[in-house]
Amino acid sequence: MSHGLLVHLQRALIRIATYAPRLIATPQSQPRRASVALIVRVRPSAEDEKWLAAKWRSGNVSEQDAHLFPSSAANAGMSTETRLRQFFSLQWVQRGTAELLFIKRADREGDKWSSHVAFPGGRRDEEDEDGLYTAMRETWEEVGIDLAEKEFLHVGHLEDREITSSLGKRLLMILSPYVFLQLSPFSPTPNLQPSEVASIQWVPLSLLFTPNPHWGTLSINIARHAPQNSVLQWLFRVLIGYMEFRTIQLPNSPTAVVASADESDKKGSAITSEEGYITRILDASEQQYLAETTPRLQLWGLTLGMTLDFVSHMSIPTEKPAAVQGSAKLINKILEYSPSTWLFGRPAALSQPRMCPGLTEVFPRFHYHDVNFWMWVLGWRYRAILRHWESSMGTEMEHSVHWSGLALAAFYGTVRRALLVAIVLRALGLISLVSFGTLLALRRVRPARKAIA
Repeated sequence: MSHGLLVHLQRALIRIATYAPRLIATPQSQPRRASVALIVRVRPSAEDEKWLAAKWRSGNVSEQDAHLFPSSAANAGMSTETRLRQFFSLQWVQRGTAELLFIKRADREGDKWSSHVAFPGGRRDEEDEDGLYTAMRETWEEVGIDLAEKEFLHVGHLEDREITSSLGKRLLMILSPYVFLQLSPFSPTPNLQPSEVASIQWVPLSLLFTPNPHWGTLSINIARHAPQNSVLQWLFRVLIGYMEFRTIQLPNSPTAVVASADESDKKGSAITSEEGYITRILDASEQQYLAETTPRLQLWGLTLGMTLDFVSHMSIPTEKPAAVQGSAKLINKILEYSPSTWLFGRPAALSQPRMCPGLTEVFPRFHYHDVNFWMWVLGWRYRAILRHWESSMGTEMEHSVHWSGLALAAFYGTVRRALLVAIVLRALGLISLVSFGTLLALRRVRPARKAIA
């Protein structure tokens, strides 16, 4: 990874550590909350890893080499920003590769999150002190990584998110994402919970913070939001079609996987997870083989939204271009035209250097173009929010308003209205077609009856 990208990462972590995010209070109507952990590490180069391993000696580090192995317990009086600057000043960090930890959920029948790419985390228990404790507890239970250890630094908190169902109509819970940085060059050995996690992998940030991620699409049947009736679901599928979600396709190169206990004698180390299962640690050759021979993982939905929220902090604001007057302004608008800006407006991220995907990439499109057209016609409020969001970047207003929540609520409100209009127009068209066909049939039957008479 280039040193420049690490500079962007340092900036993002300092921003997250120093800016207070907008939090969502727990509503009385829906008290459920959940937390996830976004864990960042810098993996040293192969040469630096050997050099550091020689100095580590199972934790027995000499005083002159202690600065190479930062600890959250050392210099406890320092601010988080100071610790981050010290960490990124280390030579092995500047030559390393920044990575973000993802998990692949276990394949469970009837679970809507089955096999999804996600961050470690889960629901908040009544006994949990706060959302941060929930994120740390769930991470320990699911992947066996103790974020309370001195090798990890709690950086900060991203904005809370509302998890909704039925196209944003019903609130299910509030989700709180917390960001952690691994200070040690050596990662702890994971211990996966087979009932929750199938594998974990560290994804290089270079696959996310670039102008051209490996994009894909995932089609979701809109009929799943209809009542549990086969006829109604068939009508929804015919009248509305499918939603298309943008995805970032990631190579399937896990660091550790859950396997049956009889695989413990295979190549690679393993530790016991639960009775009958082990956590296999894969070496580099096994990871490369899986990346080349298995389908890519799909990063989409809520996890993609949190990922884009994180990498958006890595963009460096630039001065806005001078205003363009008259015909030149019109020409620029024509030259900048694209279907996505025509339909969804200009996302806030476009006011930044185009180094990461826009935050609006998480919003779905539809197979039927007329539904997208009605979304544009009815989406004036959504586009207005995006414009205000863009103009607030770098100002106090950016952190005083929950822009992502407002944009999401306005977008799904637009979707519901567009779907209603599309269904009504299709129903009217179907009624008109049936009526016209019936009229033609009656006109043919009447002359035949007269001829017989």
